[in-house]
Amino acid sequence: MINLKWNFLCRQVRLAAAARQMVPVFIAITAVLGSLHAGETVRLFDGHSLKGWEGDPAHWRIQDGVILGEIPPGETLRKNTWLVWKGGELADFDLRLQVKLTGLPGANSGIQFRCQVDNYDHVSGYQADLDMGTTWLGRIYDEHGRALLVERGSRVHIEADGKRRTWIFAPAQQYTVLFRENDWNDYRIVAVGERVSVYVNGTLFSELLDQQTNERDITGSLAFQLHSGPETRVSFRNIQLEHLNANDGRLPPFKVADQVEADDSDVGVVPSGNDGKPLNLGFEDGTLNHWTATGDAFQNQPVNEDGIASRWAGQVSNKQGEFFLGGFEIIGDRGRGTLTSSPFKVTHAYGSFLVGGGENTSTRVDLVHIENDGKEEVVFSAAGQNREQMRRVAVDLRRLKGEQIAVRVVDENPGAWGHINFDDFRFHDEPPVIAEPTSAWRTIRNPLLHHLVPNKPQTDSHEPGSETASQMFVPDGFAVDVVAAEPDLHQPMAFTFDGRGRLWVVEGHSYPQKRPPGEGLDRIVIFADNDHDGHFEERKVFIEGLNLVSGMEV
Repeated sequence: MINLKWNFLCRQVRLAAAARQMVPVFIAITAVLGSLHAGETVRLFDGHSLKGWEGDPAHWRIQDGVILGEIPPGETLRKNTWLVWKGGELADFDLRLQVKLTGLPGANSGIQFRCQVDNYDHVSGYQADLDMGTTWLGRIYDEHGRALLVERGSRVHIEADGKRRTWIFAPAQQYTVLFRENDWNDYRIVAVGERVSVYVNGTLFSELLDQQTNERDITGSLAFQLHSGPETRVSFRNIQLEHLNANDGRLPPFKVADQVEADDSDVGVVPSGNDGKPLNLGFEDGTLNHWTATGDAFQNQPVNEDGIASRWAGQVSNKQGEFFLGGFEIIGDRGRGTLTSSPFKVTHAYGSFLVGGGENTSTRVDLVHIENDGKEEVVFSAAGQNREQMRRVAVDLRRLKGEQIAVRVVDENPGAWGHINFDDFRFHDEPPVIAEPTSAWRTIRNPLLHHLVPNKPQTDSHEPGSETASQMFVPDGFAVDVVAAEPDLHQPMAFTFDGRGRLWVVEGHSYPQKRPPGEGLDRIVIFADNDHDGHFEERKVFIEGLNLVSGMEV
């Protein structure tokens, strides 16, 4: 209890509360918390009234047995407002509740925890975010001014001096489909000491280890937010709070991969044009020389004024040098167009560039392979993360060495986050940073497939294809075994099972080239398990001489 009192006193000093107000509030909170013990779970809502809660009755009420916060149709809320729980402060806890969010696309809410409350119209501190899955759901935000702390799919360690170390365990965009539209979503926040984890519908969204001096919050209040903006309806029910011990072990060990320090010996090489002179791919001459623009998205670019910090606390452009392509800085989100560099030869194994802005594929940076006949093929694309601050991405160019490529910056979106930031394309002999995966994320990192378990095939580990089967992930109780593999079949293009359980496979011997008439090399083979022991021991050719077969029905 001494620690509780000391933490509370510190909080009151921080809020500059009048001394005469401290005594009765202190007594009330001591009484409430003194009756609760670690491991005890309490319901914070009785299903009938707002007893124990305080908020603006114009926006918060009980309806159909749930707490409802509402911005009515046709109205706009000009400032955030909160429904504050008056039952005491939170320290170490496990909060579980259900939430339903509907309204216009911009509908937004949040759950403030360990927060500081001046009144129900002014609350600051940690916030677990809520929207309809598009951008904010599951993020951890700080209303004190540090703004976005943890993107969903990320684990962030904030050190004592404010330096942040981030490990991305899944792409943020994969979480969008986990939101249940027009239905109840399970929301969970677990906080133990400096650790916070946020779960939505049973899936881990974000993790925080906050050790920043004078900024982290170890205790504070609980409040539900109704965010300023258009028509919104946010409902809460089944609100359960479990108080934990400071040494509670329900959160797994917090691991952040070691940061890769910048290697000053590999600052990269600026590509040269066909005339042998360096191209203006970092805009350091202050113009769009060596670039061709369409549309109006990039008019009056590049820019050297970094106005991002004035709009987004804690963010800067992260530009390299003086100038960068700041998609929002001149005309906001409304522009559309492309910006394509002059072609240049790939002379190194890797490339990298800075990108920020919208995360939708309608705002992106493409690397375009230009073939000898002038045909173009996009070989790599990267977008922002709905953050103005650019991050460096790397691309493997080894297979394109000696070929011609170009950089194309694309803005096809005139709506929200409809802009792209770009700077500083250059070559490298070695990967300059840990690049974001350019192929599919492994199953265990995909929030949609987090329930899958490692496959345990029954086949001999030395048989062809067994290594591939052992790397698969399957639903619990299932297994994948090898039916056929090379050299028993060649380049399978399509397969199906017939009513007798036989496996039919199309072999594409000439794919992707079509053979002259009458010279087809493709064929269909049939595998059968005649003794029903799980091994397809019989193989026979059904038909051959086919030409570029892509599918079949049996």
